Amino acid sequence: MPQSVKENLLAAFGYLLKPLVRLAVKNGISFPEFGEALKQAYVDVAAKQMRASGKDPTEEGISLITNIQTAEVSDILRSNARSRFINAIQEVDPLAKALGAWHTDARYLGPYGVLRDLQFAAAPAIGPLDRTDTFTDLVQKYCPGVSPRVLLDELISSHCVQDVGNGFYRAVKRSYIPDPLSSANILLFARVVHNLCEAAEVNLRAESGDGKGLVERIIFTEHGITKQELQAFDKFIRTRGQAFADDIDNWLTERDKPGRTDTVNTGVGFYHYIVNEEDDFALSKQLSN
Repeated sequence: MPQSVKENLLAAFGYLLKPLVRLAVKNGISFPEFGEALKQAYVDVAAKQMRASGKDPTEEGISLITNIQTAEVSDILRSNARSRFINAIQEVDPLAKALGAWHTDARYLGPYGVLRDLQFAAAPAIGPLDRTDTFTDLVQKYCPGVSPRVLLDELISSHCVQDVGNGFYRAVKRSYIPDPLSSANILLFARVVHNLCEAAEVNLRAESGDGKGLVERIIFTEHGITKQELQAFDKFIRTRGQAFADDIDNWLTERDKPGRTDTVNTGVGFYHYIVNEEDDFALSKQLSN
């Protein structure tokens, strides 16, 4: 007999959760702790679903939809840990924002769009035309309330900016990538995986058929390439992918202005993957029908 949608989805969930569980186990997160995060997600989604249907999300209603005990639903709804985490996700990283502005704001670019080396702060001006925009000016405009010195020190320590002497600094990377498993890196990981799954879920909906869903393109091998070719492929996509990302970033920057109404936050992500053969084989056995 053909397997049901529910059985197939459960098999798919087990497959896609394996990388997350590996990360959890590696970092000491137990099954009960992971389970609590999963319960919280169930409660959040059920409450949103009830609101979308015009109903008041009650504890009893959420319990009925999720099969989570009402007392547990009540505890989750009263918890403020979730709101703190969501607020942290929504915060704009000032380091990434400063680097992005340095690469796109015309005041910090020279002829032909080449990045200027910036002084940390302006030297005393002799005349009105001697004043040039500095790193401090950039931070004060794009990251108000953040210490320019602290921000610059972090960009230098993360090898995004170099001290070229005489009080000038040079941006050598366009993207700020924090240390592995820092809070910022974990939030970046959460965004990447969430947005990827969100796009895939949207495209599974019936109304997304006939090209009405989000753009989703996957290019993959049928028979595989050699390990030596894999190194060349990695170099190829890093070069071409960065150029593609820069084009998109420039296009969005021209339009991403404050004070506009009826806006949506959007973006494009791309990634290179290598198939985990063991996980893939396990899924193929479960979905053999």
